[in-house]
Amino acid sequence: MQTRKDKCSMNAEPIMIFKVYADSSEVSNLECPYGAVTMIPFRATVESDLFTGETLPGAVDVQIENPGMSRNMCAKYMFKGTDSAGNPCQLFVKNDSYLAPIMRNEPYFDGCPMFLTDSPVLGPYLCAQHFRSEVQGAEWGVEIRIYDVLKF
Repeated sequence: MQTRKDKCSMNAEPIMIFKVYADSSEVSNLECPYGAVTMIPFRATVESDLFTGETLPGAVDVQIENPGMSRNMCAKYMFKGTDSAGNPCQLFVKNDSYLAPIMRNEPYFDGCPMFLTDSPVLGPYLCAQHFRSEVQGAEWGVEIRIYDVLKF
């Protein structure tokens, strides 16, 4: 039986793959009767036909859990690099995900990325907001695969 991930992976190639590395010594946590918050600073790299670069300081994944154990994860980060035409540019990424308690043991989860860029080459495409992400753990950290939903 194929999972949704298997079907998506067969139908389209990711347009970008982010490699995320976190330092566990930099994680901040708050737990209370009303929920929990975890803030995970990280660095990331991307090499693709569209864009190649690495994160600027300040990249963070904020995970908020309510008393019902539902979790919202929102990562915000900015890459500095070059676009497909070789021009220097920056790429801001906001990636949102929501996990119900039943999904806690899944090996991956889906997200909804949003992009902003100062690249005149990438702007019309990436800022159009028709993307999804697959986030999954890897030996070295986390891999985020970005897909164009219009290519499925």
